[in-house]
Amino acid sequence: MQRQEAWGTSWAPLTLALIAAVLRENGFKVSLKDCSNDEVSFEQLEEEIKSFQPKLLVVNTSTPSIDSDLKVADIAKKTGKDIKTVFFGIHPSALPEETFRGSPNVEFIAAGEPEYTVRDLAIAIRDNLPINTVKGLIYRADNKIIYNEKRPFIENLDELPYPAWDLVNINGYRLPITNRPFLLVLTGRACPYPCTFCAAGAFYGKKPRFRSWQKIVAEMKYVKEKYNIRDFLFWSENAVFDRQQMCNISQGLEREVPGVRWVCNARVDIVDEELLRVMKKAGCWMIGYGIETGTQRVLDLMKKNIKIEDIEKAVALTKKVGIEVTGHVIVGYPGETRDDILSTMKLLKKVDPDYIQVYCSVPFPGSDLYEMAKKSGWITSTDWSMYEQNFSVLKTPYLSPQDVMTLREQVIKSFYLNPRKMLKALFKVRSLQEVIFFLSFAKRYFKSWVSS
Repeated sequence: MQRQEAWGTSWAPLTLALIAAVLRENGFKVSLKDCSNDEVSFEQLEEEIKSFQPKLLVVNTSTPSIDSDLKVADIAKKTGKDIKTVFFGIHPSALPEETFRGSPNVEFIAAGEPEYTVRDLAIAIRDNLPINTVKGLIYRADNKIIYNEKRPFIENLDELPYPAWDLVNINGYRLPITNRPFLLVLTGRACPYPCTFCAAGAFYGKKPRFRSWQKIVAEMKYVKEKYNIRDFLFWSENAVFDRQQMCNISQGLEREVPGVRWVCNARVDIVDEELLRVMKKAGCWMIGYGIETGTQRVLDLMKKNIKIEDIEKAVALTKKVGIEVTGHVIVGYPGETRDDILSTMKLLKKVDPDYIQVYCSVPFPGSDLYEMAKKSGWITSTDWSMYEQNFSVLKTPYLSPQDVMTLREQVIKSFYLNPRKMLKALFKVRSLQEVIFFLSFAKRYFKSWVSS
């Protein structure tokens, strides 16, 4: 899904685990391999495929990994000509024809939400049913690309089973700094906001859908008891979109699953002190906010629909109740100048989040920014592996890609190379093992400057 350097840690493959669980409910034998996190080579994967002998190979891919992932389809066909391959993810959903051109061995694309499309494809292959009835499927036939009827989004997310975490090495996913194992839990899908840099709408749509708080609490209790996992990341574009749902989740966790710890994302214009205190009591120890930039003009260009005052208020309230803050920042958005980025550094110093993640502005396929950048001639590279937040591929009227990467490094250094920040991070370390992990994590994180 992403390198550790891109986000600070690796995330467990939630969607693959959900697909696996859905397939098992329908009588299929399933194997799941997180080749990136488990460092499985192409040669080792070939041996895995030979051993398992699948009828269908399901590949989760992304823009920066697409060229590498296409090799998996080639390996599958080399291993067994009858193996069918289906790819899913935002990238193939947004650029299906280009994905097919990337390899003749990609046979199917599950466009958008993949769980039921993959299920129905598997059933069609098993029962020799017509492929053209599988909603959401894109495929090749008679030298043409066929688009089946679009699949409606899953309205009732409670229908989905718990992820098949028994199929992955759950101890391989560790929180930064503390090194505690953690897993993801789905709380909702889709986001109605018009942020131009986000491609999630192309995958999950714009109408928010939520799991019930009862289902979320029950799943976290189950995972804690079965796998001894006490740390969770709420997987949603905006976990606090529905205030009442978040209150119910928090109160349910406090009552039924004491001792769990969790983090989530939220918008700065949607939280309040009362809600934050309820979340804190339930184990929420960190919230990630999309700060993005330090100037109102650039926020407006991004169509973020927030004010600088919202950022200042939300961070202050969150820190007041004792929840840590990660600020997500974008540099190099079209229209942004060097002075704007310096203003971002000033805002970060003023609001003083506990951590920051700084991303180059990337025109991901499926986003409005991608279409705008293509039309304006700002894109400097067609190498998809460069479409990762550590790199810049945009040459805007004010900044070159190298300018953006240099300024990104400057923002990170100005924030983290601060004795007070270093001491604060070290005070959270409780053992020699955590010290070693912390130093290793810091080396990986800061190495991302050099690689960019």
